[in-house]
Amino acid sequence: MNIWLISLFDPTPLDEPIFPRFIEIAKAAIKEGHIVHHFTSTFRHTKKEHRFKTSRVENIEKGYDVIFTHSMSYKKNMSPKRFYAHRDYAKKLIKEFSNFSKPDVIFMSMPPLSTVREVTRWGRKNNVPVVVDVIDPWPDSFIKDVPRVLKPLAKILITPFYNKLRKTFKDSSAITAISNGYLNWAKDFHDVDKLTKPFFLAIDVDEVRKVTEQIVKLPLSERPLRLIYAGSLASSYDIPSILKAAEIIENKYPGRTEFLFTGKGPQLELINTYTKQYNNVEYLGWLSREELLRQYGLADIGLIQHKNSLTQTITYKFFNYMSAGLVLLNSLQTEMAEMIDKYDLGLNNKEQDFERLAQNIETYINNPELLTEQKSKVVDFTNENGHTRTVYLKLVDFLKNIAS
Repeated sequence: MNIWLISLFDPTPLDEPIFPRFIEIAKAAIKEGHIVHHFTSTFRHTKKEHRFKTSRVENIEKGYDVIFTHSMSYKKNMSPKRFYAHRDYAKKLIKEFSNFSKPDVIFMSMPPLSTVREVTRWGRKNNVPVVVDVIDPWPDSFIKDVPRVLKPLAKILITPFYNKLRKTFKDSSAITAISNGYLNWAKDFHDVDKLTKPFFLAIDVDEVRKVTEQIVKLPLSERPLRLIYAGSLASSYDIPSILKAAEIIENKYPGRTEFLFTGKGPQLELINTYTKQYNNVEYLGWLSREELLRQYGLADIGLIQHKNSLTQTITYKFFNYMSAGLVLLNSLQTEMAEMIDKYDLGLNNKEQDFERLAQNIETYINNPELLTEQKSKVVDFTNENGHTRTVYLKLVDFLKNIAS
């Protein structure tokens, strides 16, 4: 089977990928004997810079090519230039298709909507099934970022995008998503009546555990409880609540915990303030993938503290942390919280409820047996629901059914 993968935001094998979805899908497809063409842009969204000055094709291994199409750049996520860049890429991408044999199926992430719309239109005209993979419920996610006073106007202005989205779903052959929440958004809000299925953001658990299982940790009775936050330090993440909880715990249980932070963003200054005042707060800097996995192996708990104005239902951190056997402390009141409760994978608190977060941490300090029990459940749950070996082989089978 000839599979085309299209993703504007996912990393490629030429980047420094940390738990990439499309690379792992490509690996699963190649393992099954399929041919994969992975289309993306020369412009890398996360770094806001071009990988190459011109379009080019890179052969990764037998049966797997990455096609970099040169398109416009932009400096800000929320800007007119970004919309123009996505439209520019869509036009050039469609022209690029003529250089390759027609695929059996296309699997494409959404957003950007303008690009997906052109691809689903092309698929309908050329009798090629297109599976749309929802990684963000756009344009709803755009509305959430708009100040409340401007929301009514914003909804009017983006009405054309909703119309485009409905046409996109209509022309697609199937819809997948990284969570049940996003899938329900597609089905219910946009009245989708076709084949749909969720495929979580899976992790190569074996690769992670090659690193983490080599680390020997002392029993919790002989060392501090270690909690780690890894990722963006942007204002949309509830870093203040983590730090306030750390302050409460250090005052009540001095020397019993370590709060570790890694990443970049504007809230780093706040973290640095706490590192100077409290012995249990430490900033590790920006870590390589190998060192990040080592820190996961040293930790006990992964911190997922978001502001619930965000649209995420399951984040990348969910299986990232659990692949290393970390129990979760989560504030997103979504299906992720429901799974944590249902499968006993950690504890939940509400956004900005740092007192409850501190109480949850105290629970593990006073009941280390609970931590041990939940770690075992985390491992079992991740093997079944978050391992690339399981999830993406099922996704490839799903594409095979769509193609046939």
